Amino acid sequence: MPDKPKLLVRLKTSSRDFDFGSKDLIIAEENDPIKIVSANAVAISPWDDAHEAINENPDYSFAEPDIESGEAFYKYREEIEEKGDTSKEDYYKFIDYWPSPSRPSIWHLGQDFSQLKMAREEVAALPNKKVVRIAHFDTGYSKKHLSFPAIKNLIRTDLQRNFVEGEEDRWNNAEDKFESGTLKMPGHGTGTLSILAGGKLSISNFDFDDYLGLYDSIEIVPVRIAKSVVLFKSGSFVRALDYVVNELNREENNRVHIITMSMGGVASRAWADLVNLAYEKGIFMVTAAGNNFNKLPTRTMIYPARFNRVVAACGVTFDQSPYAKPKGAGSFYIMEGNYGPQSLMNTAIAAYTPNVPWATYRFDDVVGIRGDGTSSATPQVASAAALYYLKYFEELEALPEPWMRVEAIRKAMFESAAKEINNDDGNFEDDYQKYFGNGILRAAAMLEVKVASPNDLLKQDKDRVSFPFFKVILGLKAMEEPENPEEEMLETELMQLVLTDETLQKIMQDEEKKMDDLDKEEKIALAAAVIKNEKASEKLKERMQMLINQLNL
Repeated sequence: MPDKPKLLVRLKTSSRDFDFGSKDLIIAEENDPIKIVSANAVAISPWDDAHEAINENPDYSFAEPDIESGEAFYKYREEIEEKGDTSKEDYYKFIDYWPSPSRPSIWHLGQDFSQLKMAREEVAALPNKKVVRIAHFDTGYSKKHLSFPAIKNLIRTDLQRNFVEGEEDRWNNAEDKFESGTLKMPGHGTGTLSILAGGKLSISNFDFDDYLGLYDSIEIVPVRIAKSVVLFKSGSFVRALDYVVNELNREENNRVHIITMSMGGVASRAWADLVNLAYEKGIFMVTAAGNNFNKLPTRTMIYPARFNRVVAACGVTFDQSPYAKPKGAGSFYIMEGNYGPQSLMNTAIAAYTPNVPWATYRFDDVVGIRGDGTSSATPQVASAAALYYLKYFEELEALPEPWMRVEAIRKAMFESAAKEINNDDGNFEDDYQKYFGNGILRAAAMLEVKVASPNDLLKQDKDRVSFPFFKVILGLKAMEEPENPEEEMLETELMQLVLTDETLQKIMQDEEKKMDDLDKEEKIALAAAVIKNEKASEKLKERMQMLINQLNL
């Protein structure tokens, strides 16, 4: 008999089950604590299970399903490594439908690109450095791979954790089990780790003899949160953040300064709670903006990159053009990077992808140059943040409020970013902010920016999942009413559907069209599309039908 599906619930502090000492309780300051429980599993939709739980248990203030958060974004085809060539020689060639240098090389580290090589060497030369710790949330790692760091203690295996459901017996082992099969995508974490902290390699194919990634005064905490970027449970990310923020943060020798995650998914209130807590504790977080195939199911950013307290890593190609194909030029076999909506790009930055290094899981002795996706951009952003932290460690730690460390790093990163774009002879708008947010990462230039004074740092608003469809239709009176669990849950579910339903994206013009700008017919069309969506809960469909009836009066 299969296990019952899980729910992420907020537990009222007045509950008899409330116990701060419980290992099952995830503390999110200023919000009710979170607990992962089994659903009754009698409803057709996971969200109907959540509504039933709220109705049956007065101790729950909110409930949401623990779903496969990334599955919808890869339903059109397998990732390139899963589908592609298997010979070693093929991995030494660039992906030919994206811009690349004329000769095979590891180019992204250079002065005209990320500047990570120059920034690494500058920081390595500094005396008396502290240690900066980076939590690497992914599918795990392979210590057998050529790219695995050889420097002692660079990988904190004593702190590694595994939060994958069904692997509880391996709770302290973050190694990738390399499960194969369609859409499994094994080895993803090994690939991203090679960009973040790949060891010193001599690769004759690229005339390369250097470190792939960070190597000095850095510690990596591996955290396995998924079997693949597709099989990624919402609850695993929550538990991983809880571990880093609430447990490791207690001791200075274990405290994490930066979190990097080249994964993402749909909206989650529990994610917002823990992201807010990480920000308040002064932990810089960068996550992938997401990928699409032929602009489907969405070309806009996914969560948690959409949160304003998280830096979103978008993509820029070798020739400074967007990591996207012009409309009509893509296909279901070409992965492109997500960007937008424009209202969310103020906390985004672009780093280089595709055709960057990638440790392929197929061969332990091969680092190819076919790394792609915003997965490859994310560890570059994390690397730059870590180098800045190392250079200005004392100044950052001296800031009066922990969140100021995050804002100081972001301010230096965003101000130093290259404000340029190659519009590819008019195939793209000549507007770097649309595709790159604050610009293109420049790590060495970032190191030249001094830590800002507290008065120059602005605290970001708390993150929450918001899609105010009901309130816009019902008017200002409804907006003034206090939130209730059912409204919050319906709003979160609707935001999930918006990110995974191409019809909704089309109505909202890739979310560039605001709810207030939808006319009556468009609002009815949006509600009707939700009703037709097989994944929508009965509760949400009922509410949408009520709204259609109201609009037709």
